[in-house]
Amino acid sequence: MDLRQLRYFVAIVEQGSFSRAAEVLRVAQPALSQHMRHMEAELGLPLLHRGPRGAVPTEAGARLLGHARTILDRFAEIPDSVRGADRPVTGDVRIGLPGTVSEILSVPLIERVRAEHPGIRLRVAEAMSGYILDWLNRDAVDLAVLYNPAAPKGLVLRHALTEELCLFGRPPGGAALPEGPVSLARAAALPLILPALSHGLRDLIEEVAETEGVPVTPGIEIDSYARIKELAARGHGFGILPRAAVAAEVAAGAFQSWPIGSPPLRRRIYLAHAADRPLSAAASAVSGLAWDLLGELVRSGAWPADLAR
Repeated sequence: MDLRQLRYFVAIVEQGSFSRAAEVLRVAQPALSQHMRHMEAELGLPLLHRGPRGAVPTEAGARLLGHARTILDRFAEIPDSVRGADRPVTGDVRIGLPGTVSEILSVPLIERVRAEHPGIRLRVAEAMSGYILDWLNRDAVDLAVLYNPAAPKGLVLRHALTEELCLFGRPPGGAALPEGPVSLARAAALPLILPALSHGLRDLIEEVAETEGVPVTPGIEIDSYARIKELAARGHGFGILPRAAVAAEVAAGAFQSWPIGSPPLRRRIYLAHAADRPLSAAASAVSGLAWDLLGELVRSGAWPADLAR
């Protein structure tokens, strides 16, 4: 097994098929298949499932993927390390962001990386926080922004900020609600539009509701923040989302919003990476820029939240 074979294997997994990997690598597909057969013969285990879904790593393949990425990242750092710290930082970095975080952070982060480290190729992947945690554990991303991680074991977490959740809806529908905070019990009595169970935001709401003995039975369950806002705008009920997610609509008068509880319902946001995989120089650089940007976004008011102390 050599570096070329590891590079081929990672490309096949990331592209999801031999044909797409062959195009990216500019290698003939039969040669790519032959290299994979040699690797599987050497290890005595199948590394890839080949089927209608494309090329998917087996359990052994998933373990090899983590090692392969670490080895390739470390190998890519050798020239910069040998030449010294004054050389430009280069390499691939993958960061996982929840959708609402990506709306605020991804574009300025990409711009900042391009301006300060043009040799870094940044890949941004969006998903719900639970999926991103799984990606981080499987080494599918190098860095991640996570909400209230329930299983922080094996992660290096930096508490970046804490944001408030709020109840929101159309102004006419809010006529009977007070101007100040609304209790979770009062909010739960409204026709709610919430993410489904197992979604990180819903889990937080359920955890607080259980503590207060409040049953939460939403009329509509949908995981998309954009669709929650659209349904609320159409008068189908009230949503509970981070204040940052509805700040523009509230400012425009499309929604009214109310704090939930006193003190308000809040969640913590962390910048994270795996503890057992040291960050590459490129990933460390992106982590530093992301941390700085999170602070700048909060201080500028672009992200309604409180910085961690």
